[in-house]
Amino acid sequence: MRQASALRAATPLFVFLTVLSSACGAQEKPAAGAGAGKGWVPLPSGGRLYYEVAGTKGDTIVVPGAVFWESALAPLAQNHTVIFYDLLGRGRSDTASASRIAMDSIVADLETLRKFFRVGRMNLVGVSVNGLVTAAYAAAYPDRVARLALVNPIAPTAESQSSYHPPERTARIDSSAQRELMRLRESGGSREAVCRQFWKASGGWFVGDRAAASRLNPTWCTVPNETVDASLLWLGYLSSASGSWDLTAPAHSIKAQTLVVRAERDYFANPEGGKAWAAAIPGARLLTLPGLGHLAVFEKPDAVITPLQEFLAGKWPAGAAAP
Repeated sequence: MRQASALRAATPLFVFLTVLSSACGAQEKPAAGAGAGKGWVPLPSGGRLYYEVAGTKGDTIVVPGAVFWESALAPLAQNHTVIFYDLLGRGRSDTASASRIAMDSIVADLETLRKFFRVGRMNLVGVSVNGLVTAAYAAAYPDRVARLALVNPIAPTAESQSSYHPPERTARIDSSAQRELMRLRESGGSREAVCRQFWKASGGWFVGDRAAASRLNPTWCTVPNETVDASLLWLGYLSSASGSWDLTAPAHSIKAQTLVVRAERDYFANPEGGKAWAAAIPGARLLTLPGLGHLAVFEKPDAVITPLQEFLAGKWPAGAAAP
């Protein structure tokens, strides 16, 4: 697969990730009746991707991670057709074995989804870990992506991401909630209860203003795939190789107009990773959100939605500049 072999360097995401877990020519809308509403995309290698389609206007935006971002990014459907989907092994998509969760396969799944909807060229929005997925696809299929938006993406290199250990990760843990989380785990508490308790204990370091953690509502905890153990399986085997990943060289192949959005107080994804993406992707611009954290789209929605809407409409948002 074109650049895909180079992407095999994108290897197992480190253990701490388990905590989640210019327009270039005409773009096309999904073919009439092709997967309208919600449903599943069958994969040649087995399994199905769950998707939901929002909006009917404008060009097409594809957003991986529907279970997390569908509600938060719903405003993008006001002027576009947005296809939200869950990666295999996550959200409402089918479960998958560890051997199936590899970057080459994940990129191939996105290409299968594009063909399923019969979209010639599309825009991609990748948030957090999904930034790796969308950037990897844009590098492997540069002529299929018109615009690429990376929002608080995981760094393009393992070294940059795995060496990032801000003290807020420890300082912002709710110790009482953490003890209850451990009790639930040890006593066999329900999957959903454990998931929700994790976010109660750790939500403070996913936002810039610690008080904003109270606004996080982890609705994804109701979905069977969204367990701590499932996140470990998926994130721990994100790539087919072992050791480390480096997508810097493949990023040079990206032709899409690219906006990288990073939050100043991101204690999960290294903010310097956002700058590295913007430097590696030709012509990319970087926008920094002061005072906000990794889940900025929940913390202060307009701060993320407004620049995304402007960018996807063909304008650089205010403050976006070369790195």
